[in-house]
Amino acid sequence: MLNILAIFFGGGLGSLSRYGIAVLLKAYSMDFPFATLSVNIIGSLILGFAVALFWNKAPMHNTLKLAITVGFCGGLTTFSTFSWETFDLIKNGEFLLALLYTVISVIVCLLAISLGAFLSKYV
Repeated sequence: MLNILAIFFGGGLGSLSRYGIAVLLKAYSMDFPFATLSVNIIGSLILGFAVALFWNKAPMHNTLKLAITVGFCGGLTTFSTFSWETFDLIKNGEFLLALLYTVISVIVCLLAISLGAFLSKYV
């Protein structure tokens, strides 16, 4: 039960963070979904950092691990939103933007996971 509450709490914080970032970046969105891209990159960075840190240096209670990884990062990142925005770009004939968004999302989020894991070595 404690694990479920930890995931619930972490997911709530992640979702609120995603909403806050979306509000802050709405003015800069133009036709490109910068807010979703940003939260996916940030979430990937945090997840890479946390998982590598948990594996290598900081034994942590499983409940806290779940709150951060499944809860917060799961609530923050937005694969379903990413998928919808990509579909919407395609539907609107913005094929190049859809391709660019997909490529940037996958490559930069993989790099962010790697950077997070790398940075955990210095904690």
